[in-house]
Amino acid sequence: MKGLRKLSDESPIGVIEGITGPVVFGEIDSDIYLMMNEMVGIGYKRLIGEVTRLQGNRVTIQVYEETEGLKKGEPIYGSGQLLYVKLGPGLIGSIYDGLQRPLTTIKELHGQYIPPGVRLQQLPDRKWVFHPRINLDDEVRPGDVLGVVYEGDFFEHKVMTPPGVSGQIIYIAEEKEYGVDEVIARLRGISGFHNVTMSQIWPVKQPRPFLHKHPVSELLITGTRVLDTFLPVSKGGVVAVAGGFGTGKTVLLIQLLQTINVDVVVYVGCGERGNEIADLLKKMPGIKDREHGLPLINRTVIIANTSNMPVAAREASVYTGAAISEFYRDMGYEVVLMVDSTSRWAEALRELSSRQGEIPGEAGYPPYLASRLGEFYGRAGNVHCMGREDREGSLTIIAAVSPTGGDLSEPVTQKTMQIVRAFWALDPELAYKRHYPAINIMQSFSHYLDTVESFWSSHVGQNWRQVRDKAMELYAEKLEVERIVRLVGTGALSAEEQVLLKNVELLEDVFLKQSAMDPVDNYNSAEKQFQLLNLVLLLHEVEVQALKAGVPLNALLESPLYKDIRDIKNTPDGEMNQAYAIMRGQINLFYLRLEREYRSWQDV
Repeated sequence: MKGLRKLSDESPIGVIEGITGPVVFGEIDSDIYLMMNEMVGIGYKRLIGEVTRLQGNRVTIQVYEETEGLKKGEPIYGSGQLLYVKLGPGLIGSIYDGLQRPLTTIKELHGQYIPPGVRLQQLPDRKWVFHPRINLDDEVRPGDVLGVVYEGDFFEHKVMTPPGVSGQIIYIAEEKEYGVDEVIARLRGISGFHNVTMSQIWPVKQPRPFLHKHPVSELLITGTRVLDTFLPVSKGGVVAVAGGFGTGKTVLLIQLLQTINVDVVVYVGCGERGNEIADLLKKMPGIKDREHGLPLINRTVIIANTSNMPVAAREASVYTGAAISEFYRDMGYEVVLMVDSTSRWAEALRELSSRQGEIPGEAGYPPYLASRLGEFYGRAGNVHCMGREDREGSLTIIAAVSPTGGDLSEPVTQKTMQIVRAFWALDPELAYKRHYPAINIMQSFSHYLDTVESFWSSHVGQNWRQVRDKAMELYAEKLEVERIVRLVGTGALSAEEQVLLKNVELLEDVFLKQSAMDPVDNYNSAEKQFQLLNLVLLLHEVEVQALKAGVPLNALLESPLYKDIRDIKNTPDGEMNQAYAIMRGQINLFYLRLEREYRSWQDV
């Protein structure tokens, strides 16, 4: 029958007519039908490619591997499948390239370099103990949990009915070891019989289904003060981290890998330098998960598509990460997808678009850049999962943007800012001053303040929003005062303005700066963050009152309490309540004593 193909077919479906870098032009046999985005094999080595344009018998193919040595006239092979990932037990702790090829296995079998056209089993070749959670004759639908597999020391992998499959259970495996492709359940449905294994195949560019999305007010706790308090994000949200070279984007993301309060992290290194990814992989076994104290790799999946890998595979890498993230979200887990960076992904889109002769848009990027960014960020959210269980999951996307020269007005950054609801801007001037994380709170924004306010109010303090907004006002006033200083010098400042500068400097040292290398300072609970901010604002409030009561400026600026408050941020979370109460008492007592002494001196 015309156009029908099987995955096992070995006969070619066409030949190569032209090659332009990673783009191949071919002619397909007249009796063959191809799908848009179908995976194909290119040449005798069967390089991995994807159909991007069809016009009659002419086809344009995006090749995800190096095309060096490929020749005109070599065959093209079809697959009948879209670009996909294989999902199942063993993903956690694995390291893949952008096409879900296992890099650890490739190194063991082939050495340091990926051979052209190599295809390997995506999931580990091992058996898992399957624990059934369903009975014979039960009716199941997509998303129902058929059983569980335990990975590592604490992770419960849920084996679910695949999307589009439902029916009555006529066979369920007993509790013993099975491979990921062995049948663990058989269903009788309206359309016939279905065999279910522990693995699923899913097209990476197609979002996985869910029942519905809903808002959730739970704070995504990072342990980084400036983020959680000033620029918060709720679970299921989207945030972009923007900054030029040397501002600390990668360091910040790696820090968040360790501290963020979610179940699973999928990290995509998209077009970043190979030495940075290699450094991350070396550190991962030694980094402990805060909640369980186990190696961080035990809850992490890494997609490494570095700058020295084929540019076309960058485009696939972010979708591969998104599909894996959605898989764990569908189990009811809280997932974070980190992408470093979307700028390199956009550059790959620009290069491929140019080679295919498409009309360029702003700065040479394709006209569909904004829609592609929107589709990607749109995969985040809090969802009610499919299945008869009352199961909810969340997918939060944290994506880095790397504008050339730190120019935040370039197209990728601007279009990203129009899509995301939180934006963390890294400032090179702060980075040069060794102010880390180098986040400029005046250039950044978060539209999740109203969403997370209920969390802060119920778990930490009812006046959190007022305290946070007051601190932002002080920082904005400080910038205005500094502008005056640049114009007329410090001599024109009032005593209250000098106190303001001194206390905002304290705010920067105690709150906005945070050491990722310090075992105590690298993570602060929400309660400790609130207490530190309260101490700085209390100090400022009583000093302003003291000035009005006639206390000399020098007596305030030379207060020993500045050092005491700077030291208190090194207090462990468990000891912070007592230290906070003592410091509040010391602040009030010190300035009360100053006011009494000054009044006594006046009376004399």
